[in-house]
This record gives sequence, structure tokens and C-alpha cells, in this order.
Amino acid sequence: MEMAPGAKRRRLGEDEEEELVDDRISRLPDGVLGDIVSLLPTKDGARTQVLSSRWRHLWRAAPLNFHLSGHPVADVSRILAAHPGPCRRFSFNMDRVRYKDYPAVNANLDSWLRSPALNNPQELDFVLGRTLDNPPPLLPAPVRRFLPTLRVASFERCSFPDSALHLPLLEQLSLVRVRISETSLHALLAGCSVLESLLLDNNNGFLPRLQIVSTSLRSIGVRCYPLRDDNLWQLIIQDAPCLERLLVFQYSEMDISVTSAPRLKILGRISSKFPRLQFGTTTFQGTSMVSLTTVVHSVKLYIQTDELGEKNTWCRKYRNLIGTFDIRLKKIVVSCYRGNKSHVNFAKFFVSNATVLESMRFELQDRNINSVWIERQHRLLQIENRASRDAQFYFVSRNKSIGSFSSLQAWPEQVHDLSTADPFERIYN
Repeated sequence: MEMAPGAKRRRLGEDEEEELVDDRISRLPDGVLGDIVSLLPTKDGARTQVLSSRWRHLWRAAPLNFHLSGHPVADVSRILAAHPGPCRRFSFNMDRVRYKDYPAVNANLDSWLRSPALNNPQELDFVLGRTLDNPPPLLPAPVRRFLPTLRVASFERCSFPDSALHLPLLEQLSLVRVRISETSLHALLAGCSVLESLLLDNNNGFLPRLQIVSTSLRSIGVRCYPLRDDNLWQLIIQDAPCLERLLVFQYSEMDISVTSAPRLKILGRISSKFPRLQFGTTTFQGTSMVSLTTVVHSVKLYIQTDELGEKNTWCRKYRNLIGTFDIRLKKIVVSCYRGNKSHVNFAKFFVSNATVLESMRFELQDRNINSVWIERQHRLLQIENRASRDAQFYFVSRNKSIGSFSSLQAWPEQVHDLSTADPFERIYN
């Protein structure tokens, strides 16, 4: 069937436009095109060779972006043999390997890791063990050759050797369900001289008490499950002159002590179930605690309130001392606030004792609130008698507050993304 003249003209116009776009892209310098190709997944990057002779050499010349998991074993060996290197990003997840391929992948992994195609990677995402592996397998020796050039690294479900590892260019580090001794962890951090962000997620192998000393760290995130014998029970920030945020994620019930962090701005989320808090020399006794030995006035404290009916034992113990403490926090955020008696008593403690408080935000659990409810909260919290006359109080519905204490998928981003001043705050305009 012959195409109508108008349709022909439209089709010719579309073809000419596509050719014009292709010509413009092809005129870009090789270096720019190589960067584009290196950002593509492995298969898509290799497929660019069929576009034209102009693109044929670019994939081999561009740094490799290789996601090993999911490829048939023969394809992995063929890709690594075809590319001369270097590598921009290498990702491997044993949990995503098909069960029937597991023996072959396990047998070939060592030789793959030694391939020149993986030379000098800048990013590494390495998940070695499977979910039920206990203890997790030892980190393969060839991985050591990647360390000098890495800028971003995530290690999951592997055991670290008892030897010093040096990563002189590393800026971001995630350790997830890894087994590592306290000595090895201290040596690892000492070998990361420019490390800016660190995520510790359900690791074991070190003592229940972990002490952090780093001259470069700006952000630390910690998560651990309670009720485990090998859990981390006490985190001490001994000396971190550049630390700006200390993020404590869901399920983490541990003692936290900040001895020296003069630039600390964000601390959270602290559960109101923590019955022992220390601000300066003031200590509230209980089973868990957060201790700020050197109080920083600019710290923004995030607090996760308990579910309805829970009691804040330390608030009840010290209710007769309200007004006698000098808590020098400027910003406080209370999440999951319901306005019940327990929550009011907890929040009122800070209203009555934070003498330099500038703002206190209540993220409400119940969306069905009105001005009458808010006025009643003002009376219950005794805002007229607040310790800081300049303090402002905000009640925000949680449907307008996104990401304050968000899902597991967002946690690494909250720890490692230093472009945002507050990793918890996501408020719609």
C-alpha cells in the first residue's frame, strides 16, 4: 500500500531529524562519547559498537562499567577478554547469581577479579556471601588490587582479613553485614585518609564497644538489630573534628557517646525509649544513653517518639527538675508525634530546658488535626513558659514530611549524599 504524500513528508522529516541528532552526537569528542558509554550498563555499552564505525572503538576505549551478576558465565569471560580496561565501576552480587550457575561463578571468580578489564576501578559494589552464609566468606585476595584507586566502595556479606587495608582515595564506604575485628576496622579507617562518609549496617566481629577516630569523616550512619549477642552496644565518637552528621537508623538500640565533634549539626534519630541522655555534665540514668560531652549549640536533634501508650521513664523520673537544666540545642525535630500524655511530657522537657532553642518541629502521626488541637498542645506543652523566648514551634502533618526516617533504600543516600544540609528533611514547598 502506497503511503500518502503528506505521510511521506512527515516520515522524511522524522528521518532527517533523527539523522541530525545522530550527527550531532557523533561530532562530540571521543572523550565525551567514552564517558557516555562508560555510564551505560555492560550490555548496552557493548551494543554501541554496532551504531556506526565512529562508535566501534569507543566501548573498548571507555572505562568499563561492569555489573557481573546475571550474566551467563561464558558471557562474563567473553566480555572481560574483549575489554582491555580500565574499569570505572564494578558491581558483583552473589545473591543475584542463579543457583545453577553458583558453582561455576565461585570457581571463576578469582580469575575474573584478576582480569585487566577490571584494572583501576573507581567504584566497587561487592556482595560476596549469600543470605544464609554464616560466617560470610573471606574477601578474595584479588580484591586488594582495587583498593588504591577506589573512591566509592560498598562491601556486603564478607569477612575482612586481619590485616591493614589502605584506600588512599576512598571518600565513601559502606560496610553491610560484614565480619571484621575491631583492630581491622580501626586499621581500615586509619588507611582511609580522605574518607568523608561511613555506613555501618549490622556488622559483627568487633567488641560491643566501638570507638571512632577520624580527621576526615563528615557523616556516619549506624544500624544494628537489638537482642543479638554480637551486636554493637556502644558507639563512641572519640575525635572527629569534621563530623557534621551522626545518623542512627531503625532498630538501633545502643549507647552513643560523642566526646569531640565540634562541627556536629545533625544527630538522629534518637528514640524517646532511650531513658538515659547526657547533655554536658547532666546525666539521665537508664538502660541506654546518648551522651554529648562537648555540647555543640548548632546540633539539630531528631527524636522518634514511642507508640501510643509507651512511657518515657527518664522523663517521669526528672519531671520535678524541669527548668533546672541548661540544654543548649538550637533545633529539635520530634517525629511520629501524637500529642498524648506520654509524648507531651517528653517534648515539654525540652521546651522547658532548651535555653537557646530556635525551632522545634513536631511531625504529626495523625493527619486529622486542626487549630483547636494545636492551641491545646501549646497549653499542654507550656510554650508560654518556654526556656528560650525566641523559640518557634511548628506542627507538620506527616503527609507533608517525606523521608525524615525513611526506608532502608534511602539510608545509604542519607549517609553519603553530602550535598544536602539536612539528610532527614524533605518538606514540600
